[in-house]
Amino acid sequence: MQKLTGFIKKLAILISVCVCAWCAADSLGEWLTQKGGEALLLAAGMGVEREPSEVPEEGVSQPEYSSAVEREIHSDGTLPDDGVVPFHSDLLPGFTATPDPDRSSGPVEEILLDGGTPIANFFVRDSTESGTDLLAELSESPDVHIKGDGSVEVLIYHTHTSEAYSESAPGFYYTDMETRTQNQDMSVVAAGEELARELQARGIGVIHDKTVNDLAYNGSYSRSWEVIQKNLSEYPGIQVTIDLHRDSMTTEEGVKYKPTAQIGGRNAAQAMLLAGCDASGDWGDFPDWEWNLRLILRVQQKAQELYPGLMRPLNFSNSKYNMNATRGSMLIEVGTEVNTAAEARYTGRLLGEILAETLLGLE
Repeated sequence: MQKLTGFIKKLAILISVCVCAWCAADSLGEWLTQKGGEALLLAAGMGVEREPSEVPEEGVSQPEYSSAVEREIHSDGTLPDDGVVPFHSDLLPGFTATPDPDRSSGPVEEILLDGGTPIANFFVRDSTESGTDLLAELSESPDVHIKGDGSVEVLIYHTHTSEAYSESAPGFYYTDMETRTQNQDMSVVAAGEELARELQARGIGVIHDKTVNDLAYNGSYSRSWEVIQKNLSEYPGIQVTIDLHRDSMTTEEGVKYKPTAQIGGRNAAQAMLLAGCDASGDWGDFPDWEWNLRLILRVQQKAQELYPGLMRPLNFSNSKYNMNATRGSMLIEVGTEVNTAAEARYTGRLLGEILAETLLGLE
C-alpha cells in the first residue's frame, strides 16, 4: 500500500512539472514571436527590454508632417535612414571601428564648409573676375515659370552617374575603396530619386533620367548633353535641368573631407550649387548664363532660410558644364565619396523641398 501511495505522489509531481514546462514553452514562443530578432540580442546580453510603446487613443488624430526634416516615417514606409544602420558605434555603445591593419587606409575628417563673399543671407565663392553684381542679380526675376500641375517641367540627370557613396562612416577609408558603382542605390542616383520624389509630391512633374553617361569617363558631358536634348525634345515643357553629382576632396596628406551638416538632428551631406559664367562671350553658345545665375541665387537663398548650413558656399565660376541647355540649368554636388548613401538621400529630400519652395514661389 505504501509503495502504491509513493508511486501516486511521484506521478503527480511528474505531471505538475510537465504542465509547468508546457506553459513556460508556450509563453516563450509568444515572446519570441513578438520580439523576433531582439530576442536573440536579449538572450546574448546585447539587447535592452523596452517599455511598451503608447497606443494612440481611438478618435485622436495624429500629427501630420509637411517637411522632409519633420517626417520620421516617410510616405513610402521607409525609416529616416531607409532602414540601413551602419554596424559600428551607432549600434553598440563604446564600440570603435578600427581599420584592417592589412589594408592601406587614411583618415576621414567631418567638416562644415562655409566662407566666401556674403550676399544677402548666404556666401558665394566667385572666381570669375567678371565684376558681376551678385546682389543685383538676386533681385532680378529668373525666367522660369513653373505651373505645378504635374506636367513635366524639371529634368534630373547625372553626367557622372556612377559616383558612389559609402555604406557607413567609421572615420577612416581604405585607399582601394570603390568610388564608382553601378548599384544605383549606393550612387548619386539615389539622391536624385529623393529629389524627384519631393518635387513630385508638390505637383512638379519630373523626369529622372538614370542613363549611365560615365562608363568611359572621357566624353561624359557629350553623352549627358545628348540625354538633355532627347528629353527636351520629348518633353518641351521642361524649364529646369539639374545635373546632380557627388564631389571628392582629399588633401595632400591623404585626409578625405566629409562635408556634413546637422539638419533636424540628423546628418545630411552638405551640397553645393554651381553657377557657370561666360561674361566674355568666348564660348559663343552660353548667352543666357545670367538667367541661370538668377535662379541659382534664389535657390541658395531659400536653402539658407529653410536649412541653414546645408549648402556649401555657392560656386560661381567660368564654366559651362551643359548649363547652356535652358535658362533654368544648374549643377549640384551632394557630399563626397566618404559621406554615406543615407546622408546623400536625406540631402536629396531636403533639396527637393528647397527647390519646390523656390520654383513655386517665383512670379
